[in-house]
Amino acid sequence: MVGRTVLVTLAGSGPCERIQVALLQAKDGCLSIELRDQHYAEGIGWFDQRALELDPRQVRQLRSILGSHAAMLATAENEPRATIPFPGPAARPPMRPAIGAE
Repeated sequence: MVGRTVLVTLAGSGPCERIQVALLQAKDGCLSIELRDQHYAEGIGWFDQRALELDPRQVRQLRSILGSHAAMLATAENEPRATIPFPGPAARPPMRPAIGAE
């Protein structure tokens, strides 16, 4: 790897998590995109949990999929989430005395 340029850092699902998107350039000049799932730990700082490298073909496929579904994603993000009510505890049937109990 010759160069790595961080393009964006996205907030993760928790306060100590993030996704880092970087552009990689190999010695032969080929470019790829790298996604790094990073976590934060006191005394260590940010560290890579896992990484995924996408070649240009995969990036094009991802862009085409996201581009065609971008409107749906934006709409779903703005819609209120549905909440299914939980019924709560069931009423207990009346206790019957056991046979032979007084």
